[in-house]
Amino acid sequence: MSRAETTAMLSKLVEKRLKNRVSFWASEVNFDLGTSKNRRIDFMGFKPFTPGYVLMPASVELGEFSCYEVKSCMADFKSGHGLTFYGDVNYLVTTRELAEELRVNYLLPHNINQVLTPSKKGDKLVPLFDVSGKCPSYRCRAASEMLYAMIEANGKRTN
Repeated sequence: MSRAETTAMLSKLVEKRLKNRVSFWASEVNFDLGTSKNRRIDFMGFKPFTPGYVLMPASVELGEFSCYEVKSCMADFKSGHGLTFYGDVNYLVTTRELAEELRVNYLLPHNINQVLTPSKKGDKLVPLFDVSGKCPSYRCRAASEMLYAMIEANGKRTN
């Protein structure tokens, strides 16, 4: 499978996962656009905090943002693009082979929760490595900024 085909396959699996797990999601989400610190996240999801399934004023600020970075090969991983993890929970999505190579060479990013790879059937993403630390959240940006960036990226609402 080519790099483009692998990226497309992994991206479809991320979209499927997001549609099943979050209320709102977007792809190619930019932060600090127009500055030298511009960063893009492949996929972001948002799930509001709804105790008892009730929306509250704090539902947005206490909601959970998830970030997914898709890497199809080592050249993609080392390209200098991506690997931006601003969410409460962060995932590196890749092939099983690349994930193993990253683990063996101690190259797994430190600010991720899990490395996700396609299942044996190739129909969903499954955790290969859980590298969650003691940090309850990696988010360092306000929910309003995160949501606005998702809206700018043509975010999609899941029903």
